[in-house]
Amino acid sequence: MNEKSEIAILVAVSIVSSLLLYLPFALNVHAILGVQLPATGITVIERYYDGPLYAVVSKTFYAPSASIYGALGLPAAYYAAHLPGYPSVIWLFSLVTAPLTAMVVANLVISAGTVVTFYVFTARFKLVHDPFSSSLLFLFFPPRWFLYRSVGASEPLFMLVSLLMLYALKKDAPGKATLCGVAASLTRIWGVLSFFVLVGSWLWNKKLTPKRVVLALAVPASLLLLFTFYAYSLGNFFAYFAVNAGYLQIIPLLLIPAKTVLPESSSAFAGEWYVVLFFLYGLGIVKLYEKRFRELFLYALVMFLPLLFVFHEDISRYLLPIAPFALIIGFDELIPKKRVLFLIPLALLCVAAYLYCVAVLPTNVLPLDAFQRLSQALGTT
Repeated sequence: MNEKSEIAILVAVSIVSSLLLYLPFALNVHAILGVQLPATGITVIERYYDGPLYAVVSKTFYAPSASIYGALGLPAAYYAAHLPGYPSVIWLFSLVTAPLTAMVVANLVISAGTVVTFYVFTARFKLVHDPFSSSLLFLFFPPRWFLYRSVGASEPLFMLVSLLMLYALKKDAPGKATLCGVAASLTRIWGVLSFFVLVGSWLWNKKLTPKRVVLALAVPASLLLLFTFYAYSLGNFFAYFAVNAGYLQIIPLLLIPAKTVLPESSSAFAGEWYVVLFFLYGLGIVKLYEKRFRELFLYALVMFLPLLFVFHEDISRYLLPIAPFALIIGFDELIPKKRVLFLIPLALLCVAAYLYCVAVLPTNVLPLDAFQRLSQALGTT
């Protein structure tokens, strides 16, 4: 196949796989292949957290007294934890459709663009031996990525702008790389670490100049401007941290013993899983260094180290932005050279990831009555 055909297939698989994920909910089934669905109906897709909260921001953009806040009973300051990057895209799509629908459609489009960018990125710079196989794997691995690229979440946009930043870095386009870093900073809080990726990459490649340092400062400056806006609109410069500061800790990897010391067997299993998770990501980052992929290594390392100080049971979600680099590009040699041999484990992964997503989707949703109030408020605001 030529490059255009492979890109077309990747886009189709990205969109169709998400549509198939929606199917059992659209058909109102209560079980699929033995997996029980505690909630069903197509609205489950739109109700999955934190999607509805981003939809609220797309309507209010942190206005201090918008009537829509009453739908969920959350104060305006709570939405400071949902940065404006993804809501801005939702707003753009909501020009032609309802906000909650726009939220999902936006991510279908963004996710298709992300896998194409990953394919082009790995192919142009020869980062893997088979960009097409690696890109197919990227669509379903880790399974949590399959979930978040199919619902309302900021991860797909963050992944896209991060890939574009790394692409621009390797092409030595400092202006474009910085612009993508700013976009990442305004999408998820960890994006501000792009400053260190930019400066570190230029320093390592002996291209650092005072002008580039000043340019890279636009990344933290963008977040400072946002927080200044929070101070004006919400009355609290540190509104973001008022919501999320509780997840930070001084002792690294505190989450692991916190899980393992509990007597329940499920907690012990979870603790072991986190040990394996950190080890695999750490090993993948080291392999990026061994392969001399400087920009990718710096990005993965800079995004990985702070997570050692985050106390959150859903740490696997926070690791998603570095998954394609540490787990797919880092372990590229594990993918069979012959595509036909790779299709067998890939098919098993797709089925397992699908069942995982179907099982998880109904367990973390906005209550139906609150969703109905929100839908009405979004339609009348």
